[in-house]
Formats: sequence, C-alpha cells, structure tokens
Amino acid sequence: MDETIVSTSLQAFSVFASKLLEGNEGVFFSEKQGNQERWIFGWGKKRNVDFAQGPFPFFSLTSFKGDMKYFWYFENTLSSIECAELENKEFPQVLNNIIGELTFDLAQCSNETEESFVAKAKRVRHAAENGDVWVLNLAHQLSGKMENETVLLSLFYRFLKLQKDHCGGVVFTNEQKMCSMSPEIFLHQKGQTLSTFPIKGTGTLSYLKENKKEISELAMVTDLLRNDLGQIAQRVWVEKERVLVNRGDFWDAHSEVFASLGPQADLTWEMYRKLLPAGSISGAPKKRVMEYISELESFERGFYTGTFGVKFSPTESIFNILIRTLFLNSSQPSPQPSPKGGGRKKEGGSLWEFPVGAGITYESDPRAEWKETFQKAEILKKVSRI
Repeated sequence: MDETIVSTSLQAFSVFASKLLEGNEGVFFSEKQGNQERWIFGWGKKRNVDFAQGPFPFFSLTSFKGDMKYFWYFENTLSSIECAELENKEFPQVLNNIIGELTFDLAQCSNETEESFVAKAKRVRHAAENGDVWVLNLAHQLSGKMENETVLLSLFYRFLKLQKDHCGGVVFTNEQKMCSMSPEIFLHQKGQTLSTFPIKGTGTLSYLKENKKEISELAMVTDLLRNDLGQIAQRVWVEKERVLVNRGDFWDAHSEVFASLGPQADLTWEMYRKLLPAGSISGAPKKRVMEYISELESFERGFYTGTFGVKFSPTESIFNILIRTLFLNSSQPSPQPSPKGGGRKKEGGSLWEFPVGAGITYESDPRAEWKETFQKAEILKKVSRI
C-alpha cells in the first residue's frame, strides 16, 4: 500500500452509503495497516465474472469450504488508487439515526451455553492429547434480530472511525449482506509473490509473550499455511515467525509467510481453491479437523471464516478471512434502502449472525477459550456505542 491517499476510507464509505440509499446494490472493501489505507467500492448493475479472466477489478466472496462463491464486477467503481480525492460528503444522517435499533447482549445471544462449549472443547483437547488433531478452531454463533438492514452501514462507518487496522468491508447485494471488521489478511498477491498472515492468539501482551499454548498454536498453523502454499507455489518461506500486534482492546499474534509463483504468476480459481478452508480458522491436520468441526459445531459456517476481497488484475489481489463479521440471514429477498426513510423495514426483520471461535489444543483451558470468543465479539458492543 504505497499509494498516496487523499480521500480517507471514511469519506469513501460515506459516498458508498449514499449510492446504496439511491437503491443500488454495492460492495465496499478497505484495508488499513498503520498509517496506510486503501479502499475500493462498486455499485449499480453487477455481473458474475471468471476468477482468472475478469474483467477487473472484481469483488470475491467465498465460503468456508469454498463450495459457495461470488465474483462480482460492477458497472461503477471508485478506488483510492485511481481517485485521489472524493467530494466531501457527510455520512448520511438518516443511517446514523437507526443505530439505536440494535443492541448486543452477547451473553444471551449464543447458540451454545458455556457448559456445552466447554464439553466440546474438552473433546477436542482429548483428541489433541491422543495426537488425532494438533489444533482445531471451534466456533459458536451469536445471533439476534435486526429490524433495519441498513444498520450494517452505520456499524461499519463507526468501525472505521475507530481507526483500527483491518481488512474488511461491506457487502450489500441481493445475494448477501454482511459487515466485516476482520483484522486478518488471508492472501495478498503482488506479481509473482504471495503472502499470508495467519492470526493465532488473543489476549494481553504479557500473556502472549509467555503462553506456551499460544506460541505452539501459531507455529502449527504457520506450518500448515506453509504447506498449503507449497501446493501452488515454487518456493515458500517464513519471513517472521511471530509478530505481536496491539488491537486496542487486546493484542494478537500472527506470522508472515511468503511464496513465489514463478514466471506463471496468474492466480487461478483452481489454485486459490486448494488453499481453502484457510488453515488459521480450521486447524491441523486439515482433513481430520474438518470432520471434527462438522460433528461438533451446531451451526453451518457458510461464509463465516470464508474469504472476502478484491482481485485488481490477474497478478494483484487481496483477500481477508471472514472473522469479526456480522452476517444477515433473510428468509425473503430484501428491499433496497429508501432515500427518505433510511431503509425500509422488512416485516419481521432479519436475523443477524456473528460467529466467534477459538483455537483448541491439548494445552487449552476450555473455559478460558469460551471467554476469549466473547472478547472477540466485544467489537459489536463498541461500534454500537460510538
């Protein structure tokens, strides 16, 4: 991200929200790392395109298993690369006014009780002690009712105001509506080079520095990602084994893994599909872990822990991991937002879903892992209070 940005992602998202209030479908993607940020959004008529052939840029959304996917090209796009300055537009006040409709009582929202989650985590820990799995990401789902779907826009705008590092955005189409506040980059491509940054470990700085479970968990996932990239690349190397990052409310740890595709640098869907499901949010060994996830989790992940991103060209792209993501699950096609009303309310509203998970190893404390999942979900309460 070495471009000089004049318009901030806040300004860009305000313009994007205004386009949706005019009745358009749209997708907004933004990335912030330190003082650098970039954004791109599309709106209006869209069409499905080929992952390898484009046309570019297009937005990509894939499910956890890679069995569901959308590649959308919009008739209109704006990005920080080609558009240095946008009109100084305020975020639509009518959208800010509806945030009060959504409250998050996290303790009452899970499809699991503490005891049921702890029992499942103990099963995973026992499997790890026997060498059947090494690390497994176990998730449960928080959910509730949302009367107005355009609350998604207000939530992400408020998230951007926090100035947190992220790789996420908003999808607001007939097929899917979601707001992703993910901190995790799944895959970045620039020319012949691929990179991935798996996150494992959440807590205080002192905890992450000393906790053997968190250190070994990241090492196992890093090795898994290195092997996954080895399926499609000529050479793979680990640049940094463990980087601790301050996320404001907590710290987390990630590694930096790189790979070279060689002269044939086009990233095809067949190559990308081999990397799914992502190792940092499934576990190792992947085949056995997937069997346990299917047996233990009491919800279908769908797009949760899938990927979302942009392919700018055959040799440049970026994709996140869909964690810290709020999904809407509507039983009927959703109406488009109303310019005057700030979004029509659909009879009965929509169900919001915010799954959260934790990596379980033989060293895990199941009750501490349960608490860690809610620590990750605190971002919902924070953005709704701003």
